[in-house]
Amino acid sequence: MTGGRGRFDGKVAFVTGAGRGQGRSHALALAAEGADLALLDLGDSGRVSDPPYPTASASQLADTAEAARRLGSRVETFEVDVRDPDGLVEAADTAARRLGGLDLVVANAGITDGFHRTWEIPVSHWRTMIDVNLSGVFYTVRAAVPHLLPRRDGALVLVSSGVGIRAVPGLSHYVAAKTALRGLSVSLAAELGPYGIRCNTVHPGGVDTEMTTAMIRFNDVPRDELLAGFRARQFIEADIGTADVTAAVLWLLSPEARYVTGLEMTVDAGESRK
Repeated sequence: MTGGRGRFDGKVAFVTGAGRGQGRSHALALAAEGADLALLDLGDSGRVSDPPYPTASASQLADTAEAARRLGSRVETFEVDVRDPDGLVEAADTAARRLGGLDLVVANAGITDGFHRTWEIPVSHWRTMIDVNLSGVFYTVRAAVPHLLPRRDGALVLVSSGVGIRAVPGLSHYVAAKTALRGLSVSLAAELGPYGIRCNTVHPGGVDTEMTTAMIRFNDVPRDELLAGFRARQFIEADIGTADVTAAVLWLLSPEARYVTGLEMTVDAGESRK
């Protein structure tokens, strides 16, 4: 195990959606503080067609892995679709065998879509959104948790969204999936508590990542206009960055939060309360 770098010395983290954006930020921050990593993203293992969402490439996942190795971490990478429960089980089993177990889970992988009124959402888009953003998190947990149980320690963070607390119009399939993660997380917190394992959700506001770029393309709206809309919904009208979300994720995973479980932590500059 890697040692001597921080709060996660000797820990192994399983991170989905690690190829870019928030997932990469979370993974590299964990590496900087001593964690070894199992990094997952879609890469060449498939594609998201309905909606036509541009996913992370194999080279982007490899870039995250190389950056983590430069920070001193042992890293295993897996190109796997979170809609593939068997593929996730194989990845978790392999990572645990090669890295000596699993301690931490960041279920980060997700997609967005263009704006649709609920009754006009294509059924194929609804299914994809639920499959990736909800079922994909369940499959991730299902694959990883058995490796945490023998430790009788550990933590999970399910990455939801500010709209999982305060809905916005036009994205009801995204809102439904992200809201459901709250219930999944609390159920896991109750079930895992006797094992000393914690589970929490993080609810970011609008963050300018590749997901924002997809929203710009889906909705044919200028980037500045979209970001201004994010800020207008907040108490603090500022741009939220990936590092802001990462700080919350790392705290929830850390020993500093050892008695924090079942929490819904917002990093949204007050959007969910406005």
